[in-house]
Amino acid sequence: MLTFNFKKINLPPGSKVLDVGCGEGRHIFGILNEFEDVYCYGIDQDIPSLDKCKEGLEFFKELDSNGTIFQQGSVYQLPFKENFFDLIICSEVLEHLDDYHGAIDEIHRVLKPQGKFLPSVPSFWPEKICWALSSGYQNMPGGHVRIFKKNQVINEITDHGFHYDHSERFHGLHSAYWWLRCVFWNNQDSNYFVKIYKKILEYQILQSPAWLNNFEKIINPIFGKSIAFYFEKK
Repeated sequence: MLTFNFKKINLPPGSKVLDVGCGEGRHIFGILNEFEDVYCYGIDQDIPSLDKCKEGLEFFKELDSNGTIFQQGSVYQLPFKENFFDLIICSEVLEHLDDYHGAIDEIHRVLKPQGKFLPSVPSFWPEKICWALSSGYQNMPGGHVRIFKKNQVINEITDHGFHYDHSERFHGLHSAYWWLRCVFWNNQDSNYFVKIYKKILEYQILQSPAWLNNFEKIINPIFGKSIAFYFEKK
């Protein structure tokens, strides 16, 4: 389940890719599946997630020709030299950070001139509904500390030395799932409706039925849970 369309970017052989806040590695694995002979790095603070990344690499051995590296680290102090990466991904991270401006500056430092920067954040109004439905959602430890508007993201990242290309919304089916979880926050794991909806999402991820994927594409512009941005370093 990717939050970007990697077919829209050009990544020549030998390119270096960093996923900041890589989680369990889904975007790194998406890059390995889409591009040949690239060098991938994933940074995250959560050790269990990094362990999942390393387990996932077992399924991508044939594609991982350059030895993908996953390591613990902070977006505020990336352990790389200036102008090192050709592409940096930062998916669903900025809304968690107290100092997201500092994070963007650090990303700018390690990205090459004309390098691509792909951040994503929760879409404004689906996220606003989650906050309205459940105080538990917005007060989760390590959870979201702000709600971004689209133009705010564009203007502020542009001010940090990037050129904005375009944006698009993804995961339209996930908005209703999170609204259900928020409504039944205190018993979401056992709630019948939440469990049924989760099975639908799992069916989509595992089976990728064309009818369901096409339906989601139709509703994404309105109901997309995430908004993905495509920037280039000036």
